[in-house]
Amino acid sequence: MSYDELIKEYMELLNFSELTEVQKCVIEKEKQNKNLVVQSVTGTGKTYAYLFPIFASLDYDSHDLQYLILAPTRELARQIYAMAKPLSIKYSVDTRLYVGGDDVSKALKRLETSNPQIAIGTIGRIKKFAIDNKLLNVFKVKKIVMDEADMLMDSGFLPLIDEVLSLVKEDTRFEVYSATITEELDHFFKKYLSSPEFLILNRKDLTPLNISHYFLKTKYRDKVELLKEIISSINPYLCLIYCNTQETVKALSQELKDDKRICFIYGDMDSKLRQKTMRDLRNLKYTYVISTDITARGIDITGVSHIINYELPKDIEFYVHRTGRTGRMLKDGISISFYDADDDSYLDRLEEKGLSCEYKDFKNGEIVESKARYERERKDFYNSKINKEAEKTLRHHKTISKKVKPNYKKKFEIERRETKKKIIEKRLYAKGGKKKAKKK
Repeated sequence: MSYDELIKEYMELLNFSELTEVQKCVIEKEKQNKNLVVQSVTGTGKTYAYLFPIFASLDYDSHDLQYLILAPTRELARQIYAMAKPLSIKYSVDTRLYVGGDDVSKALKRLETSNPQIAIGTIGRIKKFAIDNKLLNVFKVKKIVMDEADMLMDSGFLPLIDEVLSLVKEDTRFEVYSATITEELDHFFKKYLSSPEFLILNRKDLTPLNISHYFLKTKYRDKVELLKEIISSINPYLCLIYCNTQETVKALSQELKDDKRICFIYGDMDSKLRQKTMRDLRNLKYTYVISTDITARGIDITGVSHIINYELPKDIEFYVHRTGRTGRMLKDGISISFYDADDDSYLDRLEEKGLSCEYKDFKNGEIVESKARYERERKDFYNSKINKEAEKTLRHHKTISKKVKPNYKKKFEIERRETKKKIIEKRLYAKGGKKKAKKK
């Protein structure tokens, strides 16, 4: 069968009516045997974009290791393995999964007698079998696929990747999938990829019709308490709550540990507990998942109705990845993001990219309409400026003894308000905004 005929057969086997844009582009580019870098948002079908060409190009008569697929997390690696399984069974392809938490001795014993044709795994376990145990023949691979490469680099795996890639042949091809092209990735391309072709398939319009993007200002509010209020008020089918670090996830796990609807997933979580949590999550035992970007990328769950950004991601493309987990299959989705004054430039960039941001308040257990961001910030700035001026005026005209008198704070606050009122009235008179009182 020809390459194109095999692709059609795979589509029939998996009940594909048509290919997605990224699948069409990659499958066509694969015919040119070039290094490929694909920048694409989540939910575009990229896993089959590289799996279909791998199975179509496989040398079925050879039992050497031919393809290596690297993922930043064991959950994502398991997901890729599960997606490859129907093709592996149908065409009798030896495909093996290598991730932390699995039986090492069993994997080593099998490697002593044979190598897989396709290896899927996390870089730590691949390094162990290829370099420490010298059993996984990485030096024979024809192509290496790096999925969620920005996460691989962001997680500090580069030294391990360098070790493994030091074994590969010069003509080994690379296929790199990433949400963003980071500085670390750029250095990686220059070091390992010869004349790569770039496919930029990120969505141009950041606001799909079925996702509402709400932004709640957290100034003067306790973020943990606000999160608790939102959790107790909304009624999601499934809600992903994102943090930027696993330290924040752990801190929230202590604050919210009594709520049995919530599960927490982070990088150095105990392996057995992590697997049990994932099983319970797939069985819909939990309604809320609190995680980081890297662990959430590997959570293969459908029906996400809400996204909460407890912390805005540093990179805007990660915002797209996060919110892209909801509003799928023509269903409505809601994204709720906490922000503060420090996030102004970030929000400006989101709006410049076409995102329809709705600025809201959370009052009496409901998300309600709020004044526009700039209007609120101008008011905050003006009030802050007036308050400082009032306090300065009071302290200038009033000698405060070293011994604090009873009810000093209360009296000072009353006088501050009166002084603030006089300052505002003075400014209004100066602008002609108020008529002067008539002389009696």
